[in-house]
Amino acid sequence: MNKNKIISLVNSHRKIFCLCSKIYNSISPRNKLHTKGSKVSIGVSIIKGLKIISYGRDNEIVIGDFVRIKNSTIILHGNNNRIHIKDFSYLNQIELYTEDSNNEIVIGSHTSLCGKAHFAAIEGTKIHIGDNCLFSSDLHFRTGDSHSILNMQGERINKSQDIVIEDHVWVGTKVTCLKGVRVSRDSVVAATTTLCKDYDTPNVIIGGVPGRIIRTDINWLDERI
Repeated sequence: MNKNKIISLVNSHRKIFCLCSKIYNSISPRNKLHTKGSKVSIGVSIIKGLKIISYGRDNEIVIGDFVRIKNSTIILHGNNNRIHIKDFSYLNQIELYTEDSNNEIVIGSHTSLCGKAHFAAIEGTKIHIGDNCLFSSDLHFRTGDSHSILNMQGERINKSQDIVIEDHVWVGTKVTCLKGVRVSRDSVVAATTTLCKDYDTPNVIIGGVPGRIIRTDINWLDERI
């Protein structure tokens, strides 16, 4: 049965599929899906080892349809934080973390986070991962430095900033992404790169420490042809 037929079948019997997935996810001993201070909404998805920890109030977690999550953790420090994991995404050994209030982490549809990775949004910032992205393992994405850097007048100069990864970006292993980064669509981030600025040109390969554009006019497929 192809994907469109499965979607049609689920939509035509949505209440039954929602009930079945809810029961499955609830009885799995590796899941801790509901916690005080957070509203959790899960569509027709299979969760195998997700732990949600909330240390605030009015937080929201939305998990769409046909999402697969394995051995992952969501930790929410603060209030009014939002996590949105869109349809058909895949998360394996992922930690989504917020600190302070009014942060947002969005994982796009058909996006795969394939191995151990840490995504942290702090001080009211956002991490937005686009649709159809592919992420390898041993990744660190943080919107802030967690500590203060001051000028000689005692003023803080390292404020936190959003991270945006646009649609159809492939991120290799052991990549570090610092605050204020944007990676444009249809691009590749080479292994061990440190992303540290706005890469506003699409269809490029970014590599090195610090990361720079090393090739232009490319695209990529997840199939090996």
